This record gives sequence, structure tokens and C-alpha cells, in this order.
Amino acid sequence: MARNRQNLNIIYISDRMRETLRPIASCALTAVVAPMGYGKTTAVRWFLAEQAKAGAVVLQASIYSDNRSIFWKSVQKAFAAAGLTVLEGYDCPADASGAALLLEDLCAALGGKTPYYLFLDDFHLLGDERVAQFLCRLAYRLPENVHLIVASRNRFLPGEQVVRLGRRLHRIEADGLRLNREELLAYTHRCGVEITAAQAESLLRSCEGWFSAVYLNLHALAERGSLLQPGSDIYAMFTAAMLESLPEKTRGFLAVMGLADEFTVEMARAVTALPDAEEVLRALTQQNAFVTRLPDGVSFRFHHMMKECAERLFAQLPAARQTEVWQRYGRWYAQKAQYLHALQAFEHCGDHDAALAVIEADAGDLLASLSPAELLQRLDRCPVEALQRHPLAILVLMRRMFTWQQIPKMMELKALLEAAVAQHPE
Repeated sequence: MARNRQNLNIIYISDRMRETLRPIASCALTAVVAPMGYGKTTAVRWFLAEQAKAGAVVLQASIYSDNRSIFWKSVQKAFAAAGLTVLEGYDCPADASGAALLLEDLCAALGGKTPYYLFLDDFHLLGDERVAQFLCRLAYRLPENVHLIVASRNRFLPGEQVVRLGRRLHRIEADGLRLNREELLAYTHRCGVEITAAQAESLLRSCEGWFSAVYLNLHALAERGSLLQPGSDIYAMFTAAMLESLPEKTRGFLAVMGLADEFTVEMARAVTALPDAEEVLRALTQQNAFVTRLPDGVSFRFHHMMKECAERLFAQLPAARQTEVWQRYGRWYAQKAQYLHALQAFEHCGDHDAALAVIEADAGDLLASLSPAELLQRLDRCPVEALQRHPLAILVLMRRMFTWQQIPKMMELKALLEAAVAQHPE
């Protein structure tokens, strides 16, 4: 029977896991590869916190999509937060010569006696083989005091690089992250939840050491006095354990903020229109381990399991409410000059005028991060009438088409611009 529900939010790192993590400090690259919910991020962050206590410099960058531009800005932000200026003025390397120059400058800037740890989380979302190749080249040349950690749901290392890196590479996979019987019992005891031998066997059999599934079962046991039914998929399990018992306002908060990669209290107030958004968020962080505060102390993010379920909740909202939320997101991002996010938000709700206004405000800089094919697809979705209302946006798009040698599309836009000017000569 559960004794203290609040203890479910503890971080449990077994002795075996500590030994599994120890080689990170002596390897150039650590690849942590396991499916969702195995505790990859939790284990690595615990290790990094221990290293920081000993004087190491920790840089953490999360990946939220396959957009290389957003990924690169996250890495630059992590370096800047640590007081490192080496990435200022650098674009994400797009060719071998650019990558070679960046490698040289990085190794020169980070070399020395101070231990550096760079952690890239959720690497599977990026899905760019060029980045994986670059990380391998970086690991091969890194000074001994610098350590790169990459967490992913999928294997990302090319076979030849695994051989080449040799002892410079440390790999942690699902089997190293699973809870065995002794660890499961120790974890439940630490949580303040006492289980019977039969319940322990049931947990081992149904969860197979899967950390998040064990956590969700313990949450259900503390909440309702029984384990979750075997055979539930993880999202049904999560919904039953974590969301069904929440107040309606809290579920609404999750449905809306689950669309964001990261968010602050200020952003949550603006997007949800809840004056007490901070209190709702505080309650969520206190009640479970699926909403975490980021190292900057002001930003939050949802675990992917929570985010996926929140997005499912959002999909159940009325269409008018979904449009309103996306517009709030777009306005927030535009006000903060996060134009790429703003553009995506306005396109989600079909607000083409607002999307074109973002392009005008940004003067087209964000378009450089989009591929020609992607930009052409976006243009094809935009009604001619909306384009004609934004002649400045047409000029920006024409310039990008010229740069990409998309001359037929450029001429098509030129005709639209001439028509727009003819209608509004002022």
C-alpha cells in the first residue's frame, strides 16, 4: 500500500547505473541509445550534476525537431550560457571545409584542464546523418578534457565510426538502463511504496525493467491502490495514471502547452490566458517527474511521453480553440523575434497574412534555414490574395528564389508583385 505519494518524484540511480555512467568521464563520445521512457535523460543529467559539483563545465542542448537551424541555435545558446564565445558568428557547417574549420576552433577553445561535457538530448528527432558524421569527427579530435554525450531513441553511429573511435567511444543501451529485480524493489522502497512479492513479480513481467512503466504503475498504485492493467500501450497507461485524475484546468493547460518545445511562466500565461498559470505549473512539477525545469532556472519542458499525450488532448479540442491557441503561439514567438517558430505557428492555423507579416519582419533571414523544396511547398499553400496583400513579403521571397536559382517561381512572384502594386499604387 502506498505510504507517501510525494516520494514518487525522487531520482533513483542504482549502484550498477553509477558504474555504467562512470566511463563517460574518460571517453570522448558516449552514445546513450534506448527507447522512450528508459531514463536516458534522467541518468545523464544526474551524472552531469555530479560532475558540475566537482568543477566541470556542463553544456546541455535539447533537440525538438529536424530543423538544423533551430538545433544549431540551441547549441549556440548552451555555449553562450557557459560563457563560451567560440560559436558566435558560426553557421551550422554545411560542407566539409566549414566543418573542418569549426572542429579546429572548437578544439582550440575547449582544450585545457577544465573538464567540459556537452550533452545533446533527443538526437533521434534531428535525423540528419551529416550531423552524426560531424559528431564522430569531433569526438575523434576532442582534447582529453572534453566529453560529448548524445542520447537518442535510435542508433545513430555509422558502423565504420564505431570501429574507428574504439576506446574513445562508450555505449549505453537499453539493457544497461533496465531495472532488475533488486533495483526495482530498492526503487519502490525509496519512493515510499511497499509492494507485495506478487506485485513485484507482476511489475517485472509486465514492465521488463522499463523505468517509466514502473513509475506509472507505482503512481497508479499510490492513486488507486492497484497496478495498471497488463497489455496497455504506454500512452493509454500514461493517460490512466497521470492525466485522468487531474482537474479540468490542468488538463487544459497540458493540452495547450504540450505544443511548445520549451516554455516559461510568462509564455504559459500568454498562450493559455490563465492568470494562475504559474500555480498550475508549480503543482505539475511537484506531482510528477514528467515536467522538468531546465538548467536556466526559468524554462520548462515536458517529457516526450507527457508531450505526446498532451498533443492528443489538444487534437480533441474544438477547431476554433485550436486556431486561437496557434494564433497566441504565433503572436508570442513573433514578439520575441523567434520568427521561425512564429511562422510555423501561423501556418498551423492557416493565418497566411500573419505568416507573411513574419517574413516581412524578419526580412527573410529565417528563410535561409529552409530548403528550397520546403519553401516552395509553403508558397504553394499560400493563397494568391494573401500574397498580394503583402508586397514586401513578395520581394523577400523573390530574393530567396533568385538565390536558389528558382527563376520560374521568381517570375511568377514578380507578376504577383506588379499586380499588387497596380491595385495599391500608394
